[in-house]
Amino acid sequence: MAYVSEIYICKVKKQPRIEIETGFFIENFGLEGDTYSKIGTEKQVTLFFDESRDLLEKELYSGLCFSRFLETIRIKGMRAEKLVAGTKIQLGDAVLIISTKKKKCYPECRIIQDNRVCALSKDVRFCKVLKSGNISRGDNVKLLS
Repeated sequence: MAYVSEIYICKVKKQPRIEIETGFFIENFGLEGDTYSKIGTEKQVTLFFDESRDLLEKELYSGLCFSRFLETIRIKGMRAEKLVAGTKIQLGDAVLIISTKKKKCYPECRIIQDNRVCALSKDVRFCKVLKSGNISRGDNVKLLS
């Protein structure tokens, strides 16, 4: 069964994210206290997957985004392909909807120049919070639609 393996918060822009045990996710906003959460946007929460993170770490050379990118929630035991736009998921008490997938790539990235596929471009999922609630490390991922 898929579950939340890690949760991260960034309290100050351009500073590293900090791992937390539990976070409160606010409807139509994102993670409480996270500097990147915003009312009404399609990218309130960023999901990534353990298996995809492992692929990034095995890259022979890093892309432009590797060192800067860190998800809000990391999921273990599920493939990214299962979460298409419009899919609703419950994590803990909160309900999220997948709003879009794929992180933007940059033409100057070495991976793109080599015509390779980056895990960030295919496996990142952005979400909106539909229902407020706590999400904790270890919470199961429930597909609602």
